[in-house]
Amino acid sequence: MAKLHLITYGCQMNEYDSERVAGLLRERDYELTADEGDADVILLNTCAIREKAEDKVFSKLGELRALKRDKPSLLIGVMGCMAQLRKGAIQQRAPIVDLVFGSPAIARVGELVERARREGRPVLDVGEAPLVKVTSRPGRPGPKAFVTVMEGCDKHCTFCVVPRTRGRERSHPPEAIVAEIEGLVAEGCREVTLLGQTVNAYGRDLTPPTDLAELFARVNDVEGLARIRFTTSNPYNLTPALIRAIREVEKVCEWFHLPLQSGSDRVLARMNRGYTRARYLELVDALREAEPALAFSTDIIVGFPGETEGDLEATLETIERVSYDNVFVFRYSPRPGTPAAAMPEQIPDEVKARRNARVLDVVQRVTAARSRLLAGRTMEVLVDGTSRKNPGELSGRTRCNRVVNFDGAGRTTVGDIVPVQVTEVLPHSLRGALATPEEAVCWSK
Repeated sequence: MAKLHLITYGCQMNEYDSERVAGLLRERDYELTADEGDADVILLNTCAIREKAEDKVFSKLGELRALKRDKPSLLIGVMGCMAQLRKGAIQQRAPIVDLVFGSPAIARVGELVERARREGRPVLDVGEAPLVKVTSRPGRPGPKAFVTVMEGCDKHCTFCVVPRTRGRERSHPPEAIVAEIEGLVAEGCREVTLLGQTVNAYGRDLTPPTDLAELFARVNDVEGLARIRFTTSNPYNLTPALIRAIREVEKVCEWFHLPLQSGSDRVLARMNRGYTRARYLELVDALREAEPALAFSTDIIVGFPGETEGDLEATLETIERVSYDNVFVFRYSPRPGTPAAAMPEQIPDEVKARRNARVLDVVQRVTAARSRLLAGRTMEVLVDGTSRKNPGELSGRTRCNRVVNFDGAGRTTVGDIVPVQVTEVLPHSLRGALATPEEAVCWSK
C-alpha cells in the first residue's frame, strides 16, 4: 500500500476531518505512517483562526523542502481552513505544494490526490460544495470519537474567519448522525463528542427544523453508548430546551464549553457576539441551577482592538464570578478580510503580552480552586489509554472532563468505565486510585 502521513493543526473539527481523510484514502490503498520520510503523500490539515497557526504551517512546509528534493515523487498537500482562506497564495509562497483543497472538498480527497499525481501540476479546489456526511475512518475507533453534526457559522463575529473557511450553517440529518454513532458503538466506542462551529444552532436549517436537545434524545437511545459531549456552543443560541436537556438526558456529560471571549459589553459589541455580560451570567446561573455539578470551560481573547484596562478588568471579574474549571486564553490576532483587522486602536503586542499574563494569573488561581474541590471524590472514569508520563498507569476522563491517571493495570482496560477516587490534585490533571462501585459518588444525573 502507498503511505500517507497526516499533520493536523487546530481544533477538534480538524482532528475529525483528518480521520475522515485517512479513511477515504485507505479505501484507495493508502495506509497511515507516522514517518514522514516513508510517506508517498503528506497532507497538512490547517487552521486559520490565528496568525500563529498559519506560521506553523509555512514553517513545516519549509522543513519539507529537503524531503521533496530528495523524493520528487512525494505529493504534498495543504487542506482545511487555511487552504480555504489563502487559496492560491499557499502555492505561491510554498511552490513544493502540489495540492490545496478546502474543507468542502474532503469528500473528494481521493480524486484530488489521484488528479495531482496524474497531471503532475498543482491542483487547487477551494470552491463551495454540498454538505456530505463522510463516515470513513482509518481503522477501529477507540473508546471516544468525534462526530460532526453541522458545519459552518452564520454569526459573523468581527474577529473570525470561520464563515469564510467553513461556509454557512448546514446541519446533517439526525438519522445520518445516529447511524454513524451506531456504527461507532458497534466497533467499541463508548463516548461521542458532537461537533459544530456553533453546535447549539444545530437543526434550524433542516426540514422539518429540529434542535440539539432533540438530537441528544435520539443519540441517548443508542444502546451501548455511555456518554455524550458537545462543542462548541454560542451563548446566543442557548435555549431553555437545551438547558433542560443537559439536566434530563442521562448520557449528556456534566461539562459545558461556553465561550465568553470578553467580559466587557463594549468589547462584546465590537466583536458582534450578540450577548452582554449580564446575559452570559444569566445563562451560567440557569445552567448551574439546572445541573449544579456542571463544569465550565471557556475561551478568552485578550487585546481585541480598542480594549482598555477597564475592559480587561471586566473580563477578570467575569472569570472570578463564573469560576471556570478550564480557560483557553488567546491573544487577539488580526485575520485577513475580517472587520476587526481594519478597526482602529489595534493593541501593541507588548500590551497584549502583559494583559495575557494578568489573565493567566487569575485563571490559574480560579481553576486551581475548582480542582481542589475534587480531592477525595470518587467519580466515574472512562479509560481511554495509558498515562503520557507513566506508561505503567492508565488514564481517562471523568464526566466533568477531568483527566485522571491511576494504577489499574490488570484490573481494568481501555474502554471500561470505572470508579476512581481522586487522591491528588495536580495543575493539569488528577491522580487517583481504583475504588469499588459502592464508593462512587459521581458528578452524574
